[in-house]
Amino acid sequence: MRPHIENITSEHHFNWKIREFACKVEKKEFMCPWHYHSEYELVIYRDEDSVFNGSYFAGDAIGPIDHNTMLLYGPGLPHMLGGSTSVSEQKPYRTLILWFTHSWIAQLQASAPELKMLSAFIRRASHGLKFSRDASEHVYQLLSGHESRQPHHQLLRILEALMIMAEDAEAIELSKQSYSFNQNSSEDEQFKRVEAARQFIEDNYQAPIKINDLCRKLHMSESSAYRLFERHFCESFSEHLKGFRIGKACELLVNSQVPVSLVAEQVGFNNLSNFNRQFKMVKGMTPSHFRTQFNR
Repeated sequence: MRPHIENITSEHHFNWKIREFACKVEKKEFMCPWHYHSEYELVIYRDEDSVFNGSYFAGDAIGPIDHNTMLLYGPGLPHMLGGSTSVSEQKPYRTLILWFTHSWIAQLQASAPELKMLSAFIRRASHGLKFSRDASEHVYQLLSGHESRQPHHQLLRILEALMIMAEDAEAIELSKQSYSFNQNSSEDEQFKRVEAARQFIEDNYQAPIKINDLCRKLHMSESSAYRLFERHFCESFSEHLKGFRIGKACELLVNSQVPVSLVAEQVGFNNLSNFNRQFKMVKGMTPSHFRTQFNR
């Protein structure tokens, strides 16, 4: 099941858009198709009466949705939604969505250096982000009721919402694999080194690589490499490599009918039992079970 690109609007140019939806169908089973955008998409789910039962799928990540679940999908990150609702006219199930473009964010940062603090947060969105409930509540209160405000007041609230998300220390990345939509950005030297390490793993994950292979490629000591992964990826080289391989396995499981044994081989696991064990440790289910989640 390959994702399709979803167009937000028929307009040729826009910087941002906000929409708030209220579901008033009493009982409904639904599945939002596997898709992605060329824009960033922020979604806040409001379910104060626990009438919604569903899950999000983002890249290779799966998780439950409940009241004040707030997720940010970067451009190119495939995602979908599945579940059911049982709501009434008096208590509809609500969703608030904010879309914004990468070019708009880049222009803001170019004209206002103070907004450079958004850079790391925007980069992390390529994996998808899930935020704390406090941040979600704060952002929802800022953006809800947007239609009653003038555009310049909406803009100020959107900027404040972005800063709240950027400063949310409890925000977690969703997908092990990052996704992008052919965006260019100027990065500092340290980020370039991080990207070089990430690229090395992406180019060589199918081979039996070790950290000293990366050190030779990047011309750095093992101690520097260990620090780089702990500081920027918050995990060791081996953990990051395993996570990346599992992420690639998820991609093959979703987008092909390749047998699980061949998937294991193609992502760098030379032992099927070890692959099944490691996959279950990371995803909480077997590879076969994971595949059925996307092909129901």
